[in-house]
Amino acid sequence: MSVSANQRGRLMMSTERLNESSDRIKESRRTMLETEELGVSILQDLHQQRQSLLHANDTVFLLLKVPYRLHLLTGKFEGKDERKRLMRKGGRKNK
Repeated sequence: MSVSANQRGRLMMSTERLNESSDRIKESRRTMLETEELGVSILQDLHQQRQSLLHANDTVFLLLKVPYRLHLLTGKFEGKDERKRLMRKGGRKNK
């Protein structure tokens, strides 16, 4: 059975389209991985900033000896008992 020129041309066009689609998928995957890496980096930076803010909040609470403070996570007011607990822990929270 011989393959006609028309069939050969359609086969070549289909193969070319398949190759182009494969290239687009590879490029999309590369972009997705780069985006994921960037997202992880941003989340790590945000976590470090959050830890710094929580530590600074505890430090100000201890140094200024304000009677109460608004807890950043719970939204509840804390007072002298919380200051004593923080002083025992050296002003750091384990979270």
